Amino acid sequence: MSTDDDMTPNSGSTGSSGSDARAAKRAQREAERAARAQRKADAARERALEAARAGGLFEGMEAMPQTRTPDTGPSGTTASGPAESDPYSRDAGGSGPAAAGSRPGPAARVGAALPSDTGRLKTLTAIVAIVAVLLAGGAVVATLAYLGARDQTAAAEAFQDVPTQATDAAREITTQMFTYDHRTVDADLAAVRERLAEPALTEFVEQSMPTVASAAKQQEASVYATVAAAAPQEIVEAEGEEPRVTVLVMLNRMVSTKESPEAASSASRLSVQMVQQDGVWKLSKVDAL
Repeated sequence: MSTDDDMTPNSGSTGSSGSDARAAKRAQREAERAARAQRKADAARERALEAARAGGLFEGMEAMPQTRTPDTGPSGTTASGPAESDPYSRDAGGSGPAAAGSRPGPAARVGAALPSDTGRLKTLTAIVAIVAVLLAGGAVVATLAYLGARDQTAAAEAFQDVPTQATDAAREITTQMFTYDHRTVDADLAAVRERLAEPALTEFVEQSMPTVASAAKQQEASVYATVAAAAPQEIVEAEGEEPRVTVLVMLNRMVSTKESPEAASSASRLSVQMVQQDGVWKLSKVDAL
């Protein structure tokens, strides 16, 4: 039977073995966690490099060397053979492996993997500037072309409206010129003057107005004129001059006097020349046909 002194060494040996086993398990778990963290960091680095390549940052450059971090076993050693060299595991001076705990993180690795190319950046900047200038120049040319086409279209449309505008004005002016009442004849004829242009204006003021006004007052005449039909006959548009349009007018008149109170009708054909002055159509000449 063993004494207490004989049992003491055996108990100490058993406790030491248990402590070593627990320490080994803890070391194994720490190693596994470190391996998982390393794999995640490597995966993040690969994704960043792929994104950089997709963005064209490495275009025209040689591909950066990629490293493969060997998996570590439970005891912290590589699974097969010696560990491969890792360019990121060197210290700042490049003289040897970095000390434990100084390995750069994923963000530092991505930064190291993205080379800066000042010349390429300047080239891209110059290309962007040239493209911007070309686009701006193209926009200016397109705008000028649009404005020119718009002006030409407006001018063509305005010319197409000339015959209609001249004919409408001829209707109004001839109706006003040949409509008057003996009681208001002076005012009636005076109102026509602003619708006339030379040479019709001078002829009307100096000859027609005095003669017509005197006869209307003596005969107590009242004349009401209407235009039965009117159509443009000729359009003249000389360079640097306002357009001129000759309009054929069919004029009907109802005339009554103190001797013939019953209105009598009469018809006449007139050739009327219309001219545009400051955007307003005026009668410049009238001839009876």
